[in-house]
Amino acid sequence: MSETTYITILGFFIAITCILLILIILVQNPKKGSINQSFMDKNFRFFGIKRTNTFLENITWILSIMIFFLTLIFNFFLKLTK
Repeated sequence: MSETTYITILGFFIAITCILLILIILVQNPKKGSINQSFMDKNFRFFGIKRTNTFLENITWILSIMIFFLTLIFNFFLKLTK
């Protein structure tokens, strides 16, 4: 495979990862400390909302790190073509 094929594939993966990151960030609950939030924490703690928020936060970090490394690899292949 040529470098341009790798660049195209990496560009596609970067775009998909960015879209997933945007969607995950939009799904997360805001970290405001309001009365409503404290009420929600007490009543819905048993339904797994706390674990869902930590899971979404972990996915956010993983996708951010993936974008960082995919961008570095993309830059490496881009410099090979010049």
